[in-house]
Amino acid sequence: MPDRLQTYPLEFKGGLITNLSPLQHGAAAPGSARVLTNFEPSTEGGYRRIKGYSKFNSNQVTGTGNMLGVNEFRGSVVAARGQSSGNPHLYLVASGSGSHTDLSTSVELGPNPSAVRFANYNFDGDDDLVIVDGKGFPLLLKSTSAGDLSKLTSSNGTSDIDGAEHVAVFKNHMMLGNGDKLVFSAPYEDDDFDPANGAGMIRVGGTITSLIAFRDQLIIFCENKIFRLVGSSAADFQLSPIASDIGCVEGDTVQEVAGDVVFLAQDGLRTISGTEKVGDFNLLSISKVIQDKVEDFVQSHTEFSSVTIGSKTQYRIFGFSNSVTTGSAKGFIGTQILGQGGVQFNWAETNGIRAKVAHSSLRQGIELIVFGEADGFVYKMESGNSFGGENIVANFSTPYFPITDPRLRKTIYKAIIY
Repeated sequence: MPDRLQTYPLEFKGGLITNLSPLQHGAAAPGSARVLTNFEPSTEGGYRRIKGYSKFNSNQVTGTGNMLGVNEFRGSVVAARGQSSGNPHLYLVASGSGSHTDLSTSVELGPNPSAVRFANYNFDGDDDLVIVDGKGFPLLLKSTSAGDLSKLTSSNGTSDIDGAEHVAVFKNHMMLGNGDKLVFSAPYEDDDFDPANGAGMIRVGGTITSLIAFRDQLIIFCENKIFRLVGSSAADFQLSPIASDIGCVEGDTVQEVAGDVVFLAQDGLRTISGTEKVGDFNLLSISKVIQDKVEDFVQSHTEFSSVTIGSKTQYRIFGFSNSVTTGSAKGFIGTQILGQGGVQFNWAETNGIRAKVAHSSLRQGIELIVFGEADGFVYKMESGNSFGGENIVANFSTPYFPITDPRLRKTIYKAIIY
């Protein structure tokens, strides 16, 4: 009997899919994966092994316990970490091997914050930084010199800014989220919250979990509500609802990715997307194809961080828990792909990136992605060697992260593709 076997090319696409049976998977989504660990769906097609990470600075940030926040500032990184005595300190961490600058020589963060958050802004021609910790008044940083932190107080116009947890810059106003209060500064002022000068406060009807400026509006997330603020000043600011039964449960998962805002909701990862109709939005669930994995991920980690990689139109979310080791730390990569049905996210899983806090930024065309966890180091992501190529075989598993770091020697890459 003649041999009737034939071979056909198979395009690797679709990313990680776990909500189909193996039979359905092979028939309905050929080229997608049932296991895709430490690979990324590429915008150029196929799956590529992700790059590793290395130390942004070879010296630890002074202190004890977990890193509380990281953020780019004037080409360096500002990092927050607790101390053996007293309140947490802020440090300026330069790339390489130099010593860190203690910025908190005269002004400190509040006592025992769970997270420190930042917003970069430029109201006067210089890059500045506002810092909130949920435990005291916001801090302002306007230089890289030790002791140059300043702290706002109620004398700046209102006591409503005391304890602010979230911050964003919108229409040249400083926007602070403090409980159910959205407090905004006077125009082009970072330290003037006096209503007589154009500052003000709006109660949104729910505890604010995150703020992000998106197009010409400020998106205000609560745990089970989403609002938008439009206008340009206290005279015409208007608050209106986007959703009354969906919200963001983890504020540090909110990121803008190529025209969509991604966030972790009660039922998984979702996006807010603008439509052609002004003021109208789509709220789409983008993680249904990996829903079981996302549910396990949320249950097994207590804190979450996220970054974007603009050059890859990519969103990354990481889980952290003090009881979860580096080798067991999980996360997800979502690459925004333009398919036949429109824009969608293709997913993969990360294993071995233990990020409690993370930040990504773009300066002079160069992306910086940094994170920190419990060991006191600031790490730079996307800094390992690049193993490109889409020719992946099933059950592929090999070390790839830089093996000079013993914490990474057990990191593996796996792909099972149908």
